[in-house]
Amino acid sequence: MPHITKIIFTSLIACNISFANAQDQDQKLTLKGPTVSTQTQNSIGSTDMSGRFTPVESRPELAAFMLVTNDQNNLAAARDLDYKRTLALTIFLVDEIDTVRAITDAIAQGNSTQAQILLATLRKRFEPTLPRDPFIKQLDTMLDATQRTEFHRILDEYWHNWIQAQRPETTIKPNSRAAKKIENTLNHKLFEQDIQLAYDISLKRYRDTIDAIATATQPTADQQAQIRTLIIDHIKATRLKATIGQREELMLEIYTLFDEPRKRKLFRLMTTLAISGS
Repeated sequence: MPHITKIIFTSLIACNISFANAQDQDQKLTLKGPTVSTQTQNSIGSTDMSGRFTPVESRPELAAFMLVTNDQNNLAAARDLDYKRTLALTIFLVDEIDTVRAITDAIAQGNSTQAQILLATLRKRFEPTLPRDPFIKQLDTMLDATQRTEFHRILDEYWHNWIQAQRPETTIKPNSRAAKKIENTLNHKLFEQDIQLAYDISLKRYRDTIDAIATATQPTADQQAQIRTLIIDHIKATRLKATIGQREELMLEIYTLFDEPRKRKLFRLMTTLAISGS
């Protein structure tokens, strides 16, 4: 391998846009625990004086769970469920990288409708039954009968209040067709948040890398497409667990796409980032 390419690769590993593997990401991933905004000690969510409802920041079932138990082992287990689901979503996004690419293209083109259709497809593939509360079965097993009853009451009340807040001028009956439709829309928003978190800790760094290389080297349209294809193929092959050799191979492939002026620009980019990140 040419000496300059080794330098570029070494710089890439050291800089802020390095291709970290999944184990590196595991160490960086810090999921905040459920944040509960309560009206009382036995409800979640809050309603202000004007009747505006504010939902909890976490998954509702996790927030409700925190109100019915103070067992530290169970609370830790609940947070672990959230953590594992996020990790599962990161691998799912790798498996669905072509759909993710189509979504980002649709967003870039201003086609939000197509992006939402594709996102709904992802949701259906990840959770075919579209559960309202993905963790509820596991959380139920950690509670006694009394706690379980209260847990479900809090959760059902929360969803009713949140749904009702979407149509304040109309009374929405629980489990009605209108309620189920609004519930699905709200649950889809929660899935969007989950997907965004998974994307940010797994694939966003690759997108940032593509953008940084494009800005620095001003590649042709064909070169830009090839870089994107190389990185997507790399993600598919390594599943976020790239070895040093695989990362080196990827950088060499990107490097050899360029003419000499662009190679120098790429080198300057990597050198600058390596210095600023040191």
